[in-house]
Amino acid sequence: MKPTLSQSAPHIRRGRTTSAIMLDVLIALTPSVVAAVYVFGVRALLLLTVTMAASAAAQWLCLALRKGGEFDGSALVTGALLALSLPAGTSLWAAAAAGVFAVAVVKEAFGGIGHNLFNPAMAARGLLLVAFPTLLTGYTRPDAVSSATPLSGIGSPGGPAEWLPMLTGTENGSMGETSALLLLVGGIYLVLRGVIRLRIPMTCLGAFAAVMWVFGGERGLFTGNVVAQLLSGGLMLGAFYMVTDFTTKPTTFLGELLFAGGVGALTAVLRIWGPYPEGVCFAILLMNLLVPYSEILTRQDRLGIAKAKANNVPNDNIERIIKKAAGE
Repeated sequence: MKPTLSQSAPHIRRGRTTSAIMLDVLIALTPSVVAAVYVFGVRALLLLTVTMAASAAAQWLCLALRKGGEFDGSALVTGALLALSLPAGTSLWAAAAAGVFAVAVVKEAFGGIGHNLFNPAMAARGLLLVAFPTLLTGYTRPDAVSSATPLSGIGSPGGPAEWLPMLTGTENGSMGETSALLLLVGGIYLVLRGVIRLRIPMTCLGAFAAVMWVFGGERGLFTGNVVAQLLSGGLMLGAFYMVTDFTTKPTTFLGELLFAGGVGALTAVLRIWGPYPEGVCFAILLMNLLVPYSEILTRQDRLGIAKAKANNVPNDNIERIIKKAAGE
């Protein structure tokens, strides 16, 4: 009889490698990178190069020290997402330090890809925002609006004249905030490639819009205020590229919805009542902390256990059923 390999979930369903998935994410980010270089000039390309190089170097070093593991391209994605979350005028040394921190401390110190608790790019941005807040004020576009970021200037609804620049990419902001349309294009590419599930970013954006509509000061879901808030800041970048992160989100269906909805709702709450105009970074990090609890609350019983409990099977019998199913 041929031996059977038994292992616990999650099981590999398709023959796609981690490197192939990371390549898809980089392809999806390419339109936003091109827009950032167009809007902010060579400085944006330089910042992107520094963060990606620092992140990749940190992973290479960690793999060498561990004497094992494969360079899978995830560090390049982390570096790209970090760069897109920063203003183009961010100090290069700070961006490099953030890239090293994201990979070496947040990811590799916990065992590498698949083991980190926090989203590395958002953890690194959060570090810069808390420890060096003055370094995140380099919004460098010369002909942009006077406010540091469009979020600082959103007031009463102004209709398409207010939010169209945020959609098309002619507004100031962090490198990945300028064009919500191009972020959507990249997100749709990831959905079509099967890398992410559309329900996750849609739940995040829907929860954000709902809270902003109720508490944001301007009623009406399609008022300029709500639309402008949806299109501004790092919300689109976070919803499609960070909330969908395989490692730092729950694996259950209901857990994914709770996580995505929590990020959207918390982002709105932090924008309305928080000290910063943006809230995506801290919303993602806070919800990352709650992932283990949401997994416990939403996980399903193993096959046959729910039926045994419903039939009032004694606990010791249930334990025997579990051990038998596990081959013990």
